[in-house]
Amino acid sequence: MPSLRSLLSGLAVTGALAAPVATVHATTTEHFVLRSGADYVALCSTPADDPLYTAAIHFCHGFGVGVYQTMLALTNHEKLTPIVCPPNPAPTRNEGLQRFLAWAKAHPDYLNDPPADVLGRFLVEQFPCPKAAKK
Repeated sequence: MPSLRSLLSGLAVTGALAAPVATVHATTTEHFVLRSGADYVALCSTPADDPLYTAAIHFCHGFGVGVYQTMLALTNHEKLTPIVCPPNPAPTRNEGLQRFLAWAKAHPDYLNDPPADVLGRFLVEQFPCPKAAKK
């Protein structure tokens, strides 16, 4: 029989996945497992007064930069076409995070996808590369 703690933890995770992005929530250690884009959004939107805020926001930034740098590295080869082209100057990390959270709120249908897929979709949609001129 599951313990009350595991049952409550499961309900918290389920509630976080089903709740709208803007809902104030308590971050749990389960969010750090990153089972879905919703977990990543939950970490990135952790309120500053949450006991896990420091860990959550650092995790959010680190994961986000890692996905972004990987996408750039994988398509920044001379024989490949880039898929993400940030403006110059690029938004700050905090500006990018706020854009991502607003985008996630407007696209809740993607939040069950893997977190890297959700962030990648955001980057491709928000920072598209110009189309090459046809010859």
